[in-house]
Amino acid sequence: MKKIILIEPKTRKEHVFSTARMPRLGLPLLGTQLRDAGYEVHIYLEAITDLPWANILDADLIGISTTTSTCQEAYRLASFIRSHHIPVIIGGIHATFLPDEALQYGDYVVRGEADQSFLPLVRVLEKDEQPVDVPGVSYLKDGVPVHNPYKKYIVDVNELPIPDLSLFTNKKIKGSIPIMTSRGCPHNCSFCSVTAMFGHKYRFRRTELVLEELALYQGKDVFFCDDNFTDNYRRTKELLQGMLERKIRLNGWGAQVRVEAARNDELLDLMQRTGAKIVYIGLESINPATLEAYNKKQSIEDIRNSIRRFHDHGIRVHGMFVFGSDEDTVQTIRDTADFALETRIDSIQFMILTPLPGTPFYEKLETEGRLLTKDWELYDGHHAVFQPAKMSPEELQEETVKAMKRFYSLRHAFQNAFLTGWGSVIYRGVGWLLVRRFEKQNRWYDQILDRFQKRSARTVPLFYRRLQIKGNENLAKVDNVDHLKIYVSESNGTFYLTLRGFLDRLTMKKLNRYIRDLLPQHCFHLVINTEGLSILSEKAAQAFTRFLHRLGRRVRRIQLVYKVEGNSRLSFAEKFSLKFKLPRFEILPGKR
Repeated sequence: MKKIILIEPKTRKEHVFSTARMPRLGLPLLGTQLRDAGYEVHIYLEAITDLPWANILDADLIGISTTTSTCQEAYRLASFIRSHHIPVIIGGIHATFLPDEALQYGDYVVRGEADQSFLPLVRVLEKDEQPVDVPGVSYLKDGVPVHNPYKKYIVDVNELPIPDLSLFTNKKIKGSIPIMTSRGCPHNCSFCSVTAMFGHKYRFRRTELVLEELALYQGKDVFFCDDNFTDNYRRTKELLQGMLERKIRLNGWGAQVRVEAARNDELLDLMQRTGAKIVYIGLESINPATLEAYNKKQSIEDIRNSIRRFHDHGIRVHGMFVFGSDEDTVQTIRDTADFALETRIDSIQFMILTPLPGTPFYEKLETEGRLLTKDWELYDGHHAVFQPAKMSPEELQEETVKAMKRFYSLRHAFQNAFLTGWGSVIYRGVGWLLVRRFEKQNRWYDQILDRFQKRSARTVPLFYRRLQIKGNENLAKVDNVDHLKIYVSESNGTFYLTLRGFLDRLTMKKLNRYIRDLLPQHCFHLVINTEGLSILSEKAAQAFTRFLHRLGRRVRRIQLVYKVEGNSRLSFAEKFSLKFKLPRFEILPGKR
């Protein structure tokens, strides 16, 4: 096992911030460890490059990282890659909290911080052994999930290598370079999964190590990707002072901070002198009751003062707000847009509260039965996926988009041109374009929300068709079969298409005609069960492949379930997987 490929997938669904191209540091850190251990490593960031399948399918092992909104694409990739008999390891924050789900698509799941377990897992697999002693690894043993416990110690960030971003094959990273100076967060916001993943205790890299890494990127833009870059003032000042002393001159830098950072004059001065261009602040809400519910420990006056003081030092403010708490109303959303314009925030991120797996908020809503769907592609902060307390999901969705349109309007585009420069104008111009494109592409979602709310507690068959096939000589030769049965049902927004019988040219035409009317114009998830379907010819197989491609224009996610024949795990799926242009479909074995 020498060639290892790591993939960071992107969601197939665009949203207002899908233009971001900066990679997360998990895969570069793992890739650097593997490279230093003597492996050939290639990393692909799907957001900036098309996946080179000839190279990927030549690998000995594939690793795929997941977030909640990208996990379904990760599962599609994993299913396609495994159909070519290449082992797949799935990791990341979503797989950490739902390992049993991820094991349906990958051979192994690495939970939590993979720095301590990924390389040991690779070495064990190279010996063709089970990873019984590798901490934080999940796998199937005789069909039963096994979840190895973590080791008691947490990862020492000072032992991690400087991530080699040149491992991103074929594409150089444009824009800001991600730099990690710490892990963890001492705060406990109810909707955030950071502490569940990395812990409450802050772990800082030594200032000397961070300065060594920064020196590699003289004249470039840098983003400090810590969850809170300024939580320890003494340590942050030491780093910034070190940049001045070593004459590390960046083109500019940004970081995530809290409002408290604006109270420290010395810190603000150092930020300005070292080239801070923008800060990303989790303002969350202007509703005091919501701030208390979020456990933010900040006031509206704190928010106002922080915006003003950062502006006084020429630093742009990107304010991040979250709508949909049990204390929020439609008026809260409208007032927040007014507040953002009044305080002259340079750019905003109006997000819809999203119950991410692993958070107390997710557990609360699941217990209360308020989740509308578990279609993870919708868990991106831009779609209402739960029932709010004081408004409808449609109102939450619609008012959030309206608030973004109001802020990112041409009327207000030049508001901060003479306050924080043309960077603010550019941000707002891009926001104007993205918000309107998002609105146009997601008009169908109101229908989806309505369907989610009207769902039944159990699967209710909506349609049933039995197509009698007469006058077909080829089918007449098949004993006891003269028809194709089509069943379509829906549950929780997922459609199920079950096919039973024989498929040839004639029945394929009938299938096309009926499915065109039975399925809605847009749906997210379609499961096609073909365990009882026999395809009589190569032409019928090609027609069925074209049928699936057409469905792919209407459906975001398609799972194809096939019958396992004998010892061949992929005898049916191999007829189709190579014909797909991309792994747009998950190909899953049925029950044996």
